[in-house]
Amino acid sequence: MIYFYVLLLRIVAYIEGPFKMVAFAITFGLISFSSFNRVSIKSFNKISKYNFYALALVILIMFHGFIFGEVLIRDIAVLLTYWIWFVFTFTYFRDKTLNESLRFVLISFLIFNFANYLYFKLYFADQFFGINSIMASFGVFGKRIYFPLASGANIFTSQLGLNALIVLYFFKNTGKRLFYLSIYGFYIYMLVLADSRLILLLSIIFSIIFWFSLKKVLSFFKNTWWIIGLFIFGFLYVFYNTDFFDRFKRPGELSGGGAISRIEIWTIAIQVIFDDLHLLFGHGLNGFKNNILESTKETFNDQHLQTSHNFIIQNLIDFGVFGILIILMVLFKILNLIIQLKSSILTILIVMLLLVGITESIPSFYSFEPTMFFITILSIIFAQDERKNIRFITNNNILS
Repeated sequence: MIYFYVLLLRIVAYIEGPFKMVAFAITFGLISFSSFNRVSIKSFNKISKYNFYALALVILIMFHGFIFGEVLIRDIAVLLTYWIWFVFTFTYFRDKTLNESLRFVLISFLIFNFANYLYFKLYFADQFFGINSIMASFGVFGKRIYFPLASGANIFTSQLGLNALIVLYFFKNTGKRLFYLSIYGFYIYMLVLADSRLILLLSIIFSIIFWFSLKKVLSFFKNTWWIIGLFIFGFLYVFYNTDFFDRFKRPGELSGGGAISRIEIWTIAIQVIFDDLHLLFGHGLNGFKNNILESTKETFNDQHLQTSHNFIIQNLIDFGVFGILIILMVLFKILNLIIQLKSSILTILIVMLLLVGITESIPSFYSFEPTMFFITILSIIFAQDERKNIRFITNNNILS
């Protein structure tokens, strides 16, 4: 049953109407039961520091939203979902090896993704969102589709690429290579169907990096990360503001197509950031959507602007300079833990996730699937770190 939790949580978010709260309560109860079943209520007062920090973070975000912005019941439900998911995954991984933990991630997200694909084939196979630019670049006609259980186009596909790397990890380190190769092909196929160009490119690049020499590449990233960031921003500027890449653009991205580019979104976001003193502490959850100028909304009324499509910019809008400094400190702490664990797969997953955050608000409150994935990987990192520290203390006691 635990392998179906990712699918159940996404279905709850997908459901509309009065049954939504009932479904949420049932699913929340199931995950809570699974968590408390692994940690008895009597010993729950010895809650791990990581679970305590996660709960404190959720409460702080709620209070911040009430003070500086507007918090909806839906927002509280999402925050509680993230919290209970962290509690469950962390308690589940505490006595699991890295392979066992990653196998849980592989199975859980594969069930969700296959169900999403099957749902699409059964009920949405005739949808048409334009020409598939990936197929078109190879001279093949294809439709660009949108998977029905996705919370957003690139938001959904980002976790496809990340899960493909986990599949590659098992392909490289275990048997049943044909089985894992077929799953990897399935994820690449879904990326092509969704016409997710950047995620597909990153998935292939990081697959090659993971397969060959991660150590050298990480050293390169460590020394040139700011150059890489500037290169990506520069590429996006050229992509959207010149005709150099017209062959690879979708019809809506061509001149006069009406699609809003990342550059335009970031320009609007900067106006929101520097509009007033909210720069210090932010606008709270949904800060971008709720604080766009009315004139901007009228200009892009059919674009449904929800987020700024950038991890740093979005959190700067929501939580201000003060909040983004805390977030960056936490990220550096996480990266430091990964370095200590010396795990290639965990390192490459976090690095790719943060790179996707340049063009999407990932991971964040708004990116359901990749944020669930990010929380799961965090749980593995924290559980592995806790076990490492316990072994260290035990060994010292033995020596003494």
